[in-house]
Amino acid sequence: MTIAARLQYKVDTLLLSLAVFVRESVTVVTLWFMLNKVSTINGWDMGQLLFMYSFVFLTYSLCILIFTGVRDFESIANQGEFDTYLTKPLRPLFQVIARRSDVMATIGHGGLGVVLIVYAASRSGITFDWAHIGILITMIVGGVLIQGGILLFVASLTFWTTKSSEIQNLLFYQMRGFIAYPISIYPTLIRYLLTYILPFAFVSFYPAQYFYSVQMSAVGLLTPLVGILVFGFALAIWKIGIRRYASTGH
Repeated sequence: MTIAARLQYKVDTLLLSLAVFVRESVTVVTLWFMLNKVSTINGWDMGQLLFMYSFVFLTYSLCILIFTGVRDFESIANQGEFDTYLTKPLRPLFQVIARRSDVMATIGHGGLGVVLIVYAASRSGITFDWAHIGILITMIVGGVLIQGGILLFVASLTFWTTKSSEIQNLLFYQMRGFIAYPISIYPTLIRYLLTYILPFAFVSFYPAQYFYSVQMSAVGLLTPLVGILVFGFALAIWKIGIRRYASTGH
């Protein structure tokens, strides 16, 4: 459903958004209980972890606002809807993106992300001047592009496999789950994977690290560049896939 259509049902949208907010808050509460037993996780205290976690929610809220259609591309292709896009003068990818937006997830995740970043910044004594606000925005945009790029890459695989939901679950949702905690707690192979192959670490860990001025903090500044590279690569794969696309016959 498009944003305009969804907002016609204001009460439903608000209640569903609140449900998403509450559901996602459970993970934050779990983290809080965990840190009642151990004061830090690999040197990251509660305020720092919540600040890092805020990037997870903020970037995903914008990602799912823009790329819901990309996330759902398997059904679009397999139900024959994508065939109709190819007969129209607009670019197919634009039509996929414009098809619908998950407004409830955007509000729920985004609202929680705002609460966390405000609380964590005040708890940890982080102050934002205009320069830091600009850096924060570029990091969030970079995080959105990284996640959108990975979703687009998986969607592009549908041109070859026809089914991509299981791949999406593995490469996006399962791997994204690792960034709920500092990647420094994981084995070298996982850290390498989250930095160089599926760079989810640039969504939350490295940006948060920059603001706390810990070792290698400047790596977080690369987030926008990493986002552009990931999305550019995914777009190239999409263009290759669409050239060999054959109708599903529906």
